[in-house]
Amino acid sequence: MTLVYIGARIGLEHGWSHVYELDLQHQLFTQLRPSAAFNDGERFLSPPPVAWLLVPLTVLGAAGTVYAWLAGSLVALVACWWIAAPGAGRTRILWLIFAFAWYPVQYSISLAQPDVIVLLAALACWKLAEKERPYLAGAVLGVSVLKPQLVLALPVVLLVAGRWRIAGAWAATMAILAAVSLVVIGQQGLSDYRALLSEAQHVTNNRYFTPAFVFGPGALSYIVQGIVVVIGLAGAYLNRGSSLARLFTLGLVTTTLSATYWHLQDYAMLLGAIWLFWRHPAPTWQRWWLLVVVVGGEFAWPLTPLPILIGLAVWLVSVSY
Repeated sequence: MTLVYIGARIGLEHGWSHVYELDLQHQLFTQLRPSAAFNDGERFLSPPPVAWLLVPLTVLGAAGTVYAWLAGSLVALVACWWIAAPGAGRTRILWLIFAFAWYPVQYSISLAQPDVIVLLAALACWKLAEKERPYLAGAVLGVSVLKPQLVLALPVVLLVAGRWRIAGAWAATMAILAAVSLVVIGQQGLSDYRALLSEAQHVTNNRYFTPAFVFGPGALSYIVQGIVVVIGLAGAYLNRGSSLARLFTLGLVTTTLSATYWHLQDYAMLLGAIWLFWRHPAPTWQRWWLLVVVVGGEFAWPLTPLPILIGLAVWLVSVSY
């Protein structure tokens, strides 16, 4: 959240065309965290709407902004649980405890990341689609612009499954936000942004929690990720008559396993996939298999990403047919 705050401050004080200017980011970073190194992982790379969202909070100062965002994230997590957690009574309470206890979720909230906000948008999209309000559902999913890689395959899965109204509304919302962003940051801002994105592609940590961990950072990992997308889309077509809960699960799992830019905190998105999957009848072994995913995420640092990647691969194939 420090980096987003920096982006908002630059936009307000120097103009939005300078928001991705590295020297300005360095200056503000040094002011806020004088003892920390400004390395290749300390860049504001988020789309402009993320910084715009933070503008009203900047009056609280850096610390106040973080506290406000943390409070909002906790409220969003409870809202996610309220919308999507299966069961009733004590079962639902246990799901809430799980949500707060699972390490990727804790890690995301501790870093003041927007993952839980994007998860709320995805689950609200599912709920609205269930209520037969597809256009509003797609527009709400457009909130994923805060961190678009978290749900990138979901609209495509929905499109292949015949839910084109949701996918179309999402695409229209994203296109409008992209167009406004380009107008606001201008040619110079776009050039700076592309330079930072190019730099980020070579940061090892950005791909550590993707299939690149197994297949390396080269072409082979991209081929594997392409295969993952094909499996997900094939599953979407085969399950086009299935429930929206199953399709959203498929979209979230496909997104997670095919991502080329992913971190441990981003696995928080799987919380929604688990809840929605649990709503759909499934063989007992598939439900027990989720323990591999959960444990793999809980101990991803000491165990490496391999267990959760294996868990996701099996889950993807099993939910695709």
